[in-house]
Parts: sequence; C-alpha cells; structure tokens
Amino acid sequence: MKHFHEEIRIEAPVEHVWAFFGDTTHWEDWMPRRKTSDISGPMDQVGTTFVQRTKLMGFEMKWTSEIIEVEPLRFVHLHSDWGPTDNRFRFEPDGEATRLVVDSDYEMPGKLPGFIKDLMGTGWMDGEMRRVFQDFKALAEAKVPAHA
Repeated sequence: MKHFHEEIRIEAPVEHVWAFFGDTTHWEDWMPRRKTSDISGPMDQVGTTFVQRTKLMGFEMKWTSEIIEVEPLRFVHLHSDWGPTDNRFRFEPDGEATRLVVDSDYEMPGKLPGFIKDLMGTGWMDGEMRRVFQDFKALAEAKVPAHA
C-alpha cells in the first residue's frame, strides 16, 4: 500500500474551506481530470456516495467513493473502491487561516496495465495530488468573501 501526505495552509477561515470542499460544483475546477456524478447526498454526511471517472493514457478509470466518517468543520474520511483508496482530510484552524492535512492510503488498481502502474508509482501520483491541492488552495482563497 502506498501513502500520500500533504499539508497546505489556506488563507481562509475553516468554515469557508469546509464549505468550499463540500461544494461539488467546484470539484472539476480543482480536479479537472476527474468527472464526478451520481452524488447521493451532501459531502458532510456519512453514507454519501459518488462516482468519479478519469482517463490516463487512453484508459478510462471509474470508481465509487463513500463518506465513512465525518466530524463537521474538522474531518472527512472517504473510502473508494479504486485500488482501494482511503482519503482523510483534516481541516485545522490556523489563526484566520486553515491548515488542510490530507492523508491517502492507496493501492494501484489491478486492472491497470503494468507500465501505467509503474509510471504512477514512481512519484507521478504524489505530484498530481499536490497539484490538485495547490489548485484547491488557489480557488478556495479566490472565493473568500470580503469582510463586511
């Protein structure tokens, strides 16, 4: 099993970052390679499921994720049948900002051809995930409401 860890400071209050993360209308903005569908409920509710698809080198990948643990404004744990994968997102107040801590444990899916597994297993996946969270940070900060 592979592990990914990232911590990123977002210049926005935790309430805003939490709401932005849970608003699936923004997901394709910060995860442009993924298409999300069949969302069964809100992203802050245990049991909510959704389907995601992406293409890599012409191979389509599709998986279902489920929210298996939530602490409002603090924590979301997603489990996916892709691999499988477990993603944990922690939202920690940091003054007027938020520290987003992401931990993922994943297996490369068995149905992928060996050369794609090798490519993804040599740092590509970590780099791609870091880019996704840098995009999340930039978009979340750009959408912070002005103080009244």
